[in-house]
Amino acid sequence: MKFIILDTETTGVDAEDRIIQLSYLVTDAEGNILEIHDQFCSAPVPIKFDSMAIHHITPEMLEGKPACVDTEAFRRLNELNTPENVLIIQNAEFDEAMLAKEGFTSKMKLVDTYRILRKKYPLQTPHGLQHKRYELGLYKKEQALIDELGVAVRAHDALGDVIVLKLFLDHLLQEQELEEMMELCSGPIMLDIMTFGKHKGKTFEEIALNDRNSLQYMIDTFDLDTDLRHTMETIMQQTKSQIKITIPFAKYRGQTPEEVAQIDPGFLVWIRDKADRISPELKEAVVKALADIGR
Repeated sequence: MKFIILDTETTGVDAEDRIIQLSYLVTDAEGNILEIHDQFCSAPVPIKFDSMAIHHITPEMLEGKPACVDTEAFRRLNELNTPENVLIIQNAEFDEAMLAKEGFTSKMKLVDTYRILRKKYPLQTPHGLQHKRYELGLYKKEQALIDELGVAVRAHDALGDVIVLKLFLDHLLQEQELEEMMELCSGPIMLDIMTFGKHKGKTFEEIALNDRNSLQYMIDTFDLDTDLRHTMETIMQQTKSQIKITIPFAKYRGQTPEEVAQIDPGFLVWIRDKADRISPELKEAVVKALADIGR
């Protein structure tokens, strides 16, 4: 079993953007570094200035560079892409999506350190790698590793982040079992605590019971990652039987659809047929209330 500790830099973060730096370390199961790969590559789209301001990779630095799929780093990554190996990434959803644009789909087991942090240490925010670099004092160990590798590292580039990620993985493995982390990352993770917004620090169950509309609004309008969407949709379903569905607007605010059906079924017909931006739960309750009275 080998660990592939990987990071990329890209032209941007949108659907059209592509990889311009691919970096990773290959280690054995004990953490001994076996290989280092770090290559710039050309992309079919220009680098966005917002991204350039972060990673400081300029078009001039990519002149004459091969496309990502033609780099030695990408070729070797494909060789390593077997089920017995483990891919280590901070926020894998982004990097794996970028690699997919180059035709790469991982067959490896996955440890996403960002997802592990959010599950195991939800209140120790923020969960960004650079924040943990300083919070845990990882920066104090960087130079020794850089000297061991014999490489030059620039701030905020992919190789620099890979080195921090290697040190961070070493830290996590002192507290967490590898098998448990791989199991967690093998599918959607059910999170426990909201880590942002007005409900930060509350459990998702508490929010679902007391401010259900907030969760539904996020489900409907936010660009949620896989774990957040899975958590919110699951907790809404699990708590459904524990709450009373009421109409949240107009003259029957606070009353249930069953109550309104007895006095003004036309209002429910209007909600069913005309009202937009209502929750699926309210729509379902309205349809049921009308069906119960033959409408």
